[in-house]
Amino acid sequence: MSRLIFQSEFMTRLLQLARRYAQSSHTVCIQGESGTGKERLAEFIHAHSPRRDQPFVRINCAAFHEPLVDSALFGHEKGAFTGADSRRIGCFEAAAGGTLFLDEVGELPAPVQARLLRVLEEKEFHRVGSFEPVPSRARILVATNRDLVAEVRHKRFREDLYFRLEALKLTICPLRERPDDILPLAVHFLEDCIEASDDSSASLQPTTFGPEAVRQLQSHPWPGNARQLRNAVLRASFCADGGVIRDLNDDVPPTLPFHQTPLPDVPRELQMREIERLVIEDRLQQFAGNKAQAADSLGVTARTLRNKLAEYQSGPTSRAA
Repeated sequence: MSRLIFQSEFMTRLLQLARRYAQSSHTVCIQGESGTGKERLAEFIHAHSPRRDQPFVRINCAAFHEPLVDSALFGHEKGAFTGADSRRIGCFEAAAGGTLFLDEVGELPAPVQARLLRVLEEKEFHRVGSFEPVPSRARILVATNRDLVAEVRHKRFREDLYFRLEALKLTICPLRERPDDILPLAVHFLEDCIEASDDSSASLQPTTFGPEAVRQLQSHPWPGNARQLRNAVLRASFCADGGVIRDLNDDVPPTLPFHQTPLPDVPRELQMREIERLVIEDRLQQFAGNKAQAADSLGVTARTLRNKLAEYQSGPTSRAA
């Protein structure tokens, strides 16, 4: 299990509550922005639970298109569909007696949300292509970077499933709201960089941060949270000269917070559909083609973004020169 690195009073209190939740078999919903450590918290709950010696199985719900989600979650029988040439055990069955972590649960298609609700209520499921019920003995943890209340309001998430998941909640604040954790995390990431390096000239590798670099670390809003911080430290460790990272602004390109990213220039004669496409393309470029991060920054689901992209591909949209 990866360690949770923190120094803030907020994280101390959060982990105290997580330890209490770990002793139950109830579903826990972990909420927080991308990169705040939701998966690490799920691992922490499992490690401090009576199920710690049983499997910890994780699945990213945003990584599967709808036809494949059922098979990934519940498994399938041989011949259930084209290409199913053998029985497959799904995540619910693989995690039996242990913990099943459903990351990005807000990305599940509506039909799968309904089936998940049924499993949570009836404690059993069916493999695809089978009518034989299989007992569900896994403890369920879910995580989302979305406001599920807003998702319910906009009919993108089932209200009954939301109320089934929200009994035990843990919310991880972003790094900008717990600045005491920034430097310990940065030091941890720097140690990881040194440990992973194949460079034999270890004496030239940076081993600490200078005062100005510390000030920059603590003053930056880190909209990408720990993930963005880790990448910045990695770049700085390669660019720094000597054993001290003295100035991150000299070592890494400046990174603007996502909410400050300007929209692309848009000709006034473009129609709304064309403007929407320009904005989406600009955001995809900003996140190097990562659809999940682009969708999150736009306030839509990854599924909605994929549908929009498919819509653009199905018919050409004229552009102004």
